[in-house]
Amino acid sequence: MKDNIDFALFLDQYSFIDDWHIEHKESGMNNTTRMVTAGTERFVLRIYNNHKDNDIVALEHELLAWLNTKALPFQVPLPIRNVFGSTVTKAEDGTIASLFRFIVGDRTDAEENHHVYLLGRAAGELTLALKDAQPSKPPIYSPYYLLEETYAALDEESFVALSERSDELTARRNRMIALMDERQKLKPLSKRIAELPKQWIHGDLVFNNTIVRNERIAGVLDFEFCTVDVRAMELAVTAVDMIRPGREDVLERIKLLFAGYSEIIKLSARELELLPAIMKLRLLDVALHFAIRFKDGLDADDVLCGIIDQSAYGCEWVERNCNELLHQLQS
Repeated sequence: MKDNIDFALFLDQYSFIDDWHIEHKESGMNNTTRMVTAGTERFVLRIYNNHKDNDIVALEHELLAWLNTKALPFQVPLPIRNVFGSTVTKAEDGTIASLFRFIVGDRTDAEENHHVYLLGRAAGELTLALKDAQPSKPPIYSPYYLLEETYAALDEESFVALSERSDELTARRNRMIALMDERQKLKPLSKRIAELPKQWIHGDLVFNNTIVRNERIAGVLDFEFCTVDVRAMELAVTAVDMIRPGREDVLERIKLLFAGYSEIIKLSARELELLPAIMKLRLLDVALHFAIRFKDGLDADDVLCGIIDQSAYGCEWVERNCNELLHQLQS
């Protein structure tokens, strides 16, 4: 979705006290996000690029409405109803958007160790809150451990065949093969992972989806991918976000993340044992998700190249540091 969007198609469906104005802010890779000001009030408009499915957004909003009734130490987005009484707004072509109250603060800084600890604690607090969630509809997104069912249409051969689409992807063919080798290794482990404790999870709790203010987590954003999965996946998703090429302190940072999480949630020995495999599941899911987006024409090849680089590096890092990682988490 480009910057020539006619935002009035969405915003004219809301009742603002003053005239609204659009301010460009950073968007995620799955949606288009814009700041909206109307007098002294500030909002966030999110336009969904992945789908035009009202049910997905309605479920997300039901969970957000429920979480807004809980005594959380941070805010979660509060959807605003439009003039028709709905929190889901559609353009004539079926594109879906939502408007939320703005949460004051800045994005959590991945370079700040204290923010790593805060993110771990927030992951635990959100896990604790979501364990009691009982929305009226079942989850729409499949759990990570059902990766083979979710991406049945993109088998190993089809994934690697994408390397023929451009010179940049061809240069990454070996990494794509390595990712599919990891996929094969995870198939038997997925059955064991599926036996772990399950609950609703955020599913994408990373630095870009958290807001910090006065050195505290002030907000957790982007609940689009909420689903029922093993509870340890919430921590795994966050831990994977720590893995970056060139960093030599990843283990220490993951231990710091885990320290914050463990103040709220204590994972079982079985969950800890399988955490490295759960982290790999997340990395593979991201690679396959963006491969689908590339096939559907939603992203250029440079986006998929970046995802392949990060996912392959992440899986290699987890494999290389598995024993030390388990030692850090169990100590």
